[in-house]
Amino acid sequence: MSTTEKLRIAIIGGGIGGLTLSAAIGHWRGQRDDLEIDIFEASSHISEIGAGINFWPRSWEIMKAIGLEEKLLGILPQAPDNSARRVFEFRKGDQPEGMTIQDTVMMGGSYRFHRADIQQVLLNSQSGRIHLSHRLTSYEEKGEEICLHFEGGTTATCDLLVGMDGIKSVIRRCFLTKQGLSNSPSMEPVWSGDIAYRALIPTEKLKEEFPGHRATSTPMIYTGKSKHLVAYPVSQDSLVNFVAIVADPSKEGILYDGPTVIPSTQEEILSTFKLWEKEVQALIRCMVKPTKWIIRFLQPLDRYSLGRVVLAGDAAHAMTPHQGAGAGQAIEDAYILATLICDKACTKDTIPEITEIYNTIRRPMGNSVVERSRTAGRLCQLLAPGLEDIVEGDDKVPLERLQGMVQEFGKSLEWVWKESAETDRERALSMLQDLEMKKAC
Repeated sequence: MSTTEKLRIAIIGGGIGGLTLSAAIGHWRGQRDDLEIDIFEASSHISEIGAGINFWPRSWEIMKAIGLEEKLLGILPQAPDNSARRVFEFRKGDQPEGMTIQDTVMMGGSYRFHRADIQQVLLNSQSGRIHLSHRLTSYEEKGEEICLHFEGGTTATCDLLVGMDGIKSVIRRCFLTKQGLSNSPSMEPVWSGDIAYRALIPTEKLKEEFPGHRATSTPMIYTGKSKHLVAYPVSQDSLVNFVAIVADPSKEGILYDGPTVIPSTQEEILSTFKLWEKEVQALIRCMVKPTKWIIRFLQPLDRYSLGRVVLAGDAAHAMTPHQGAGAGQAIEDAYILATLICDKACTKDTIPEITEIYNTIRRPMGNSVVERSRTAGRLCQLLAPGLEDIVEGDDKVPLERLQGMVQEFGKSLEWVWKESAETDRERALSMLQDLEMKKAC
């Protein structure tokens, strides 16, 4: 490849995944000077709807590997370490007097941020050119080039197209349609049956409302029949991220026709959790501008890539939030993809083989986490097999049964700290070496 010929990568979507990919390429691009990165964002500014975001040890390991550790330490209340740490305190909260069940503990714990803080770190670290107000409508492949079409008639070309454009991904729909799979169950996201009420709570307000409230210093899961709440401190403990989830398993898997994020009220949420303990009631009374979310997920895709097109993040594996792994999986997609792109084996000629390596590494993992997250949610909502007889408000459930649920939840999370994304990166590099050897023969 000559010094004037560039390998052009187009990233559609300026969220956590797209910006992490750009930052990772920037960190490693010293290995080559022929990469041209363009990020196309539909909005007029880079923003991220939502509040708290969770990093498990395997996600933190990636952030260290791409040079973002110091910047992220500046927005954490304390530096991470590898000691055994409590990641959640579980309480049965759907009764007048709540009951502590058990803690979930893991090595390294977890790292929780305000989403806007992470976004700013990534914006300050990305290596591409950002194009705002560029909403993709379609793409077409022309030989070894891809032509992108945006609203308003703007076009662009690239050699590799990365779809990080979220759960409603335009690229995913085009990707499946071009394969003759317009009836694929993965074309559109489906409803999980869950509704989530979200808000940020000022820590000082909660302390005034309920002095000594656990959620001001401890990550909490309040569990109950068909419902659960998650609350934990963010923004150096100045805010509490709050999510209350109501499940209706009969709605799981259906298409949802209507707005998926709408304003809510304290009154609506209080009436939904009227049988719950005072700690929960206090959280709801302190909510600021709560919103109501329809939680959807993506039926597993058979492929995450084909030719010169790659799907990543929620475009590939949108999932429920019950393992706090959605952002982490987008980060892992970015990590593996950046590894492949920055290697000298990645050229215009080898892009289809490079994307096949990405598919081989990432598809099994991403699809697996979609299911693991679903299972974790059913445990927290006391809807998992073996818990069918428990009803809301039942304060006679033996502690041992509830502890068994928490232990099963903890086991379902072991992959986030006992396993490492570095293993997958090494596999990707090994496959690249095999590719180079094959080309040399």
